[in-house]
Amino acid sequence: MVDVNKALKDVSKKGKIIIGEKQTKAAIQKGTAKLVVMANNCPYAKAITTLVTENKVPLYNYTSNGVELGYTCGKSFAVSSFAVLAEGESNILQLVKKRK
Repeated sequence: MVDVNKALKDVSKKGKIIIGEKQTKAAIQKGTAKLVVMANNCPYAKAITTLVTENKVPLYNYTSNGVELGYTCGKSFAVSSFAVLAEGESNILQLVKKRK
C-alpha cells in the first residue's frame, strides 16, 4: 500500500511539480501534467475537476486542507493544488492506479 504523505513528500523533493491555480491549469491544458493533487478545500476545485476530466489527467483528492497539503509537501504555505510533471523516484502515480 502506498503511504500518501510519503509519496507527496517524495515527489515534491525528487520529482518536478508546479504549484498554483494558473500553473496547474496550464499544465493540464498543455498535456504535461501526469497527475493533479487537490486539497479538500481547493477554492477552484470545480474548474480543475472539469479540466482533468476533459484532458483525461488523473486526479487525486487529498483528504486534508491546503495547509496540511503544503506542510506535507515541505512548503511553509498552503497548497490547494499542484500538478506533477515528473514523478522522479517517488511512487506518486500508484495513488491513482490503485483506485482504478
